[in-house]
This record gives sequence, C-alpha cells and structure tokens, in this order.
Amino acid sequence: MSEKDLGQALLDLDSRQLAGIADPREQTWRILERDRRRVWWLTAATIGLWAAAILMVLSMMIAFALIFPLQAKLREEAQQVRIGLTPETAEDAQFNAQMAFQLGVVGVTVAVGVTCLAVLASLLLNIANRRATLRQINASLLEISQQLKELKQSPKAAG
Repeated sequence: MSEKDLGQALLDLDSRQLAGIADPREQTWRILERDRRRVWWLTAATIGLWAAAILMVLSMMIAFALIFPLQAKLREEAQQVRIGLTPETAEDAQFNAQMAFQLGVVGVTVAVGVTCLAVLASLLLNIANRRATLRQINASLLEISQQLKELKQSPKAAG
C-alpha cells in the first residue's frame, strides 16, 4: 500500500465518520442480522400456528366422533321410549348433545381460522426468507466485487 492509497483511505475514513455515515459493511451486517431475527421469529410463529391448527383439527375430529354417536343414541331412545328414561331426562340429554354439537361447530370455525393464520404465516415466512436470501447474495456479491477491485488495483500500484 502506497502513501497515496493510505492517505485516500484516511480521508475516506474521516469523511465517513464526520458525515455520520456508518461503514457499508457494518450496515450490511446489521441488515442481515435483522433479517435472521425476523426469519427466526416468523419460523417460530409459523410452527406454533401449524401445531395449534393440527391439534385443533384433531380435537374437533375426536369431539365429533363422540358427539354423533351420542346424538344417534338419544334419537333412537327417544323413538323407542325406553324404560327408566323420563321425558325430562331425555330432553335434557338431547339438549346437552345439541349444545356439544354447536360448541363443536364453533371449535371447527376457530380451527379453520387458526389454519388460515398458519397459511398466512407460511407465506410471510417464505417472503421474508426470499428477501433475506437475496440480501445475503447481494452482500456476498458486493464483497466479491470489492475484493476484485482491490486485486485489480494491487498490480498497478506494485508495477
């Protein structure tokens, strides 16, 4: 490195510091670190939403697997009027089965909503991941470009 190159480097360093402009490499590193954190949080949120959606769908399937046979049994008993089952008891049991069914419908609606949120989180994760990847590629290309410029200038300074 010649005195001229050293002087130019010192001038560039001072002008950046005086102007309050951060080093481009440091800015690039901060942006890439922010992208990494964003992708990590979106990944965690996406996994959490998908897990919740799957659990809710499975629980609704189990709930309906129990509710439907109960309703069928109550209808059959109401038609056959079995001994020991008063009309009030039969009516209460049928009402409870109907309420369980309605709660199941609400649960299915919530499960569909959570699944939609999981899909949205997946899309946001995909977009954030693509942006982060492109920024990393651009940063690597910029670094390679700067290294090539330095290599190109080195033989001229030595020669």
